[in-house]
Amino acid sequence: MKSKGTIVLLSIFVIVFGFFAYLISSNRLISPVKFERDIQKVEKVSDSDELVDIEKDLNETDLDSIDLELAQIENEFK
Repeated sequence: MKSKGTIVLLSIFVIVFGFFAYLISSNRLISPVKFERDIQKVEKVSDSDELVDIEKDLNETDLDSIDLELAQIENEFK
């Protein structure tokens, strides 16, 4: 009885591992190019700690598409 449970757990592990390996190899988790581009946008802020400059940086930061990839991932699982 104990060996059947072990076999089932190992089978589940292999399936989950295979699924994640497929996602990583097909670059479906995150596009490195888009990620780098978004990080560069975030890094383009002023070094000033003045309230006016911080407000300007916040207003210039585009957060409209922050959850766009989540919708795409959900659509891929449907």
